[in-house]
Amino acid sequence: MKKTITLVALAFANLGAGAAIAAAADPVQDLLLSTGLNEMRLAPAVLPVAAPPLALNRAQDKTKGLSDVTYTFDREKLDAAADPFHFLRSYVDYFYLLVKANRGALAAVSAADDVAGWCVGDAHPENFGVLIQNNGGSLFTMNDVDDSGPCPVALDLYRLMTSARLYDQNTKLGKLVEAYAAGLQGQAYEMPVPVADMLRKSQKKGMVPDPKKVSGNTLVRDTHMNELSKTELDRVKTALAGVGGLSSRVKLLDAVSTSKVGGGSGGLLRYEVLLDNGGALLHLEFKEEVTPSIYPVAAGQIPLTPERISTTLRMGQGAGVSAFYGVEPVAGKYMFIRPRFDGNVGMSLAKQNDKDNKDIIRYEAYVLGIIHGRSVQHAGKWAKQVQNIPGSDWENDVELMTRQFEWKFSQLK
Repeated sequence: MKKTITLVALAFANLGAGAAIAAAADPVQDLLLSTGLNEMRLAPAVLPVAAPPLALNRAQDKTKGLSDVTYTFDREKLDAAADPFHFLRSYVDYFYLLVKANRGALAAVSAADDVAGWCVGDAHPENFGVLIQNNGGSLFTMNDVDDSGPCPVALDLYRLMTSARLYDQNTKLGKLVEAYAAGLQGQAYEMPVPVADMLRKSQKKGMVPDPKKVSGNTLVRDTHMNELSKTELDRVKTALAGVGGLSSRVKLLDAVSTSKVGGGSGGLLRYEVLLDNGGALLHLEFKEEVTPSIYPVAAGQIPLTPERISTTLRMGQGAGVSAFYGVEPVAGKYMFIRPRFDGNVGMSLAKQNDKDNKDIIRYEAYVLGIIHGRSVQHAGKWAKQVQNIPGSDWENDVELMTRQFEWKFSQLK
């Protein structure tokens, strides 16, 4: 079987009532066959928390409040979350479990969740950034694909709204809807200065590794890294054989295992790999993939990881995705392989002022609309539908969810 992933826009059947995925503009070619590997989650140290009586919920101060769900919170992720914004980032599936359990209380969501497409899954203000594409150009887009899949697209917008309001309580939801609808319809939208600066920075840095992470022909070690055993090293070498874009003269220079503590992917296994790719240094990351967090609200069966990731990359970046992306089996687990170019610049809201951040988040809503426009049938009709939802309904839904995360964070901490 051909092991290099072909980036395709997949058309899915059985997405449920009202759900439809349209093929992207480019032709569908070489549909990747799944390998049948099992997908699983890690079993980290956890903190069990029972669903509290509804009377204790802070969300009842002004509203009925959301019904909580029984959920097991990972202790390391909880310790790493400094505030409700980062708490929401760390527990993506908890958000969607709450959505599923409280559909009747969510006015805007229940009015719009009959329209399905391809969701990015974890839309929040710091999951966007600039990625270098195969032709060397730079694109501002969603840069996290782990929790993606087929689901009601309104939930992506809802998660972006909620996270934005947790970050800045003065976020104007109507402006996000306006920007999102413009992206859906392919309309022009003013790019904020900080985003334009990121694109220029990306072009200047290019495809070389980050000099802070590579010294000569060696990866710079930190306290989270471990040396690979011979078995692990052999597995990495085997997986590299399936990566596209590599030179016939490629040499493995260095490799380590590592993990991230916070965020939605905290605790998952990663490998950092440094290659001599025909005379040019190339830094790759292997990242363990598990069941995407949209599973509680998925619109039909979630494809296996190779198909899911290839579709997400195509939806987020169009046809220009770097050839160095891929998904390969490593020791019975799927691992997402991506280039770590110095020119891949992530978004950090701490680096801008409040006004710039408002503009950036609105532009992210616009980009989210562009992404959804590649999968939703009748994007113009969907844009009108989402704009016709009363602003008070969006306010209701976001207020309920932000209060839930504020209360839960306070309870756990």
